[in-house]
Amino acid sequence: MARTRLTVLEVPRTHPGGSVELAFTAHDTTNENDFLTTGREVLLIKSTDGGSQDCVITSAPDSYGRTQDLTVAVAAGETEAVYFSTRDGWMQADGAIYLDCTVATLAYAVIRLP
Repeated sequence: MARTRLTVLEVPRTHPGGSVELAFTAHDTTNENDFLTTGREVLLIKSTDGGSQDCVITSAPDSYGRTQDLTVAVAAGETEAVYFSTRDGWMQADGAIYLDCTVATLAYAVIRLP
């Protein structure tokens, strides 16, 4: 199954700091989602309905032997942020981080820091 790739928003390298206009993309319940990682990404996960929803970030083998996926609970109307300062344990063989969910009422924005 080919996952739906999310567009990564690049924060510009300006001083005193760049800005980027957030564009959220609804979760694809048929194909699931992913995004390419460099180890400088912040994933924003937003619940767009009246209920709490879970997003599962699929783990990958790492030097610590971790095998547990990360479940991020997003409360109704809230946004959670996850920073990937390392690719170890999260980047899959194709260079992407995999996001799984059962509802289309979660939306994502991925920001790459300079």
